Amino acid sequence: MQADIITIGDEILIGQIVDTNSKWIANQLEEAGVKVRQITSVSDEKKHILSSLDSALISSDLVILTGGLGPTNDDVTKYALCEFFQDELVFRSEVFEDIKALFVKRDRRINFYNKKQAMVPSQCQLFRNSIGTAPGMCFEKNRKLVLSLPGVPYEMKHLMREFLPLLKQQFQLPFIIHKVVLLRGIVESHLAELIEPWEKALPKLIKLAYLPSKGVIRLRFTARGDDKSLLHDIINDQIEKLREIAGNYFCPFQELKIELIIGELLKINKQTLGTAESCTGGKIAHRITSVPGSSNYFKGAVVAYSEEIKITELGVESTTIARNHIVSKEVVVEMAQGVRNKLNVDYALATSGIAGPSGAEENIPIGTVCVALATPNNTIAETFYIEGSRLKVIDKATEKALLMLKKTLENN
Repeated sequence: MQADIITIGDEILIGQIVDTNSKWIANQLEEAGVKVRQITSVSDEKKHILSSLDSALISSDLVILTGGLGPTNDDVTKYALCEFFQDELVFRSEVFEDIKALFVKRDRRINFYNKKQAMVPSQCQLFRNSIGTAPGMCFEKNRKLVLSLPGVPYEMKHLMREFLPLLKQQFQLPFIIHKVVLLRGIVESHLAELIEPWEKALPKLIKLAYLPSKGVIRLRFTARGDDKSLLHDIINDQIEKLREIAGNYFCPFQELKIELIIGELLKINKQTLGTAESCTGGKIAHRITSVPGSSNYFKGAVVAYSEEIKITELGVESTTIARNHIVSKEVVVEMAQGVRNKLNVDYALATSGIAGPSGAEENIPIGTVCVALATPNNTIAETFYIEGSRLKVIDKATEKALLMLKKTLENN
């Protein structure tokens, strides 16, 4: 099965927000055995949506759209879908009940625009949204599926998780196996030359990708097929052949934990790290210092759980908190920059979030986590929406922060 992803919104095209939805959806589809053919971003214009949808369905069996399902006049996705499928909007009482329940929970008043969101195309299969006002909508035409989801990331993920099991039931999807091998001490062009005969002889069902970074080259094996055990055996056999050819370039450490890879990269570059943690409560520092020899590159951590400590110890401006909320990209950026200066390190990670089970606010649900990384060149930040228990939120937030650092180190 092949899929297209279409994200809708002028805010993406003008660079006002970064499209993280496509990345997450593509990863979920890949794990399910669906190959993503193309990712497209389009404007909030009905003609643009219709032409992109028409083009996508020529080549793909599944099209997933996100965005344009809000209550305001610039949200035109469901009107475009009605035109595409020659359908009409009808009032669905169950959707309106979901909206009313959500507004009671948030102590807000429903108006005409909110009620409009209970108008949905008559032909679609609904995916009810308990954490937002726009439901998911799925259409089928000529055995091809079109799924329309809200653009709000945590709502999109919630509904996508309901859709995937149904997709697997309806279609026989292949297994997809990924394995990564680490090599070091050789540049990409020399490695390609060394393994060229072996690479040309690889079985057709295996795709090889070179993922180079400073000091390390990752070779990713991808295999698709109906027999999962056979795919594993074929890949493992080829990895053993590669080990013999690569010799000393084949890393003695494979399947590394992320904190070990970070440690290796920091040592190679003779750089240092510190952390400023709120919702993760020192978990990032614990992961880093679990590696023997981490004192060579890890200087320390500030667990800034309260607003007062964020201000007095990390230099976060009180006006930044007041304008943006304590769980925001703006605050974690100042936390990361503050601890980088305080500890005099090259890299600094910072986290702030709501791990639960209480503490949710309007538009900031439980599981919202902001992560920032201050580097010698710039500071980057991202917001994640994590589902699960308090411990699961903390663990996943820690993993997200470490992944952000790892990717940055690999690309510098």
